[in-house]
Amino acid sequence: MELLLKGITKPGHMLTLLLPWLLFMPSFAAVTLPPGMPDGGCWADPMNNLSITLSSASFSSNTMGSVATVSYTTSPAHYPGWCYSLRGKQQASIFSATLDAPKSTQFLNYYALSDDVDYRVWIDDIQDFAPVSDLYLPALQGPQGNGITALTEAIVGNSGKIYFALKRKLIGGAFSFPGGVELMKLYRYVYKGSQPPVAIYRLVTQQTVVPVPVECRINNGTLIDVPFGNVDSSALTDSASTSPYHVERALSYKCNTSLSQDIRVVLAADPAGFGDAVKTSNKDIGVVMLYKNQPVPPNGSYATTLVNGTGSDAVSFSVVKRSGTTPATGPFSGSATLIISSL
Repeated sequence: MELLLKGITKPGHMLTLLLPWLLFMPSFAAVTLPPGMPDGGCWADPMNNLSITLSSASFSSNTMGSVATVSYTTSPAHYPGWCYSLRGKQQASIFSATLDAPKSTQFLNYYALSDDVDYRVWIDDIQDFAPVSDLYLPALQGPQGNGITALTEAIVGNSGKIYFALKRKLIGGAFSFPGGVELMKLYRYVYKGSQPPVAIYRLVTQQTVVPVPVECRINNGTLIDVPFGNVDSSALTDSASTSPYHVERALSYKCNTSLSQDIRVVLAADPAGFGDAVKTSNKDIGVVMLYKNQPVPPNGSYATTLVNGTGSDAVSFSVVKRSGTTPATGPFSGSATLIISSL
């Protein structure tokens, strides 16, 4: 169930749109050789954080073991970086891909991502799943001469697929996980056995809600509008309990089966970076969701109960400010998603 949070400050909010990929180009200022960088090693400075939107994944079932895939690719196709050489121009044709996530306890060759889903990463050029080590591919790009030189027109490993497997039956129509979760690191170098200490890119998630076939809905799946109207910025506080701006909303839960069980309701949202607030378009304004007068942080949850497939609760939303600031005037907006999940 989508939440739309909005208002106008007097004497700020649409959430930033998710980009399919975000690729940071390196600056051609002085680059420092990372400690331990071997001859022939390539790396990113700044790091290429390749951020993938996973909401296009599609599951045919909400049951444990159901699998969905999503493709990824860098944009632009050539990822930037730097290389170090003591032997002049060479081809950095050795690749490794590492995963820091623990292995799945349920699915062979998968890795743990969240309580709801495990994953694995297929790399098109490598024609294999990560992790891989010291793999030779006939790549042409690498160090352009002695010392530190720019890595240009590098494309190996820039596309692939991510496979997701549900670890349990999901009843709420979606699962979520926060942004910035690392899925894989890719390394590039000249000589086998000399993996650089710094990767050429990191594949990371964006704040994502991935749909699955729905069994239970909140408020029949309709958008819940939470308007705060005119907000006096001088009256704002940094505490939800003392904020003068509150909006209450009733939530109803209904399933297409007669479930009677404890559930949790997850607030999937980008954090504002202060307090327990959801991010808005004004960097100094956030919205805190309260359940039984207790804040529910972004990507946190509260526990409740279904009886014969139905249930209900009351929640409230409070506008707060970043401590020590006077928020800029003007419209502000934000959004979040509420998801039913089994305990």
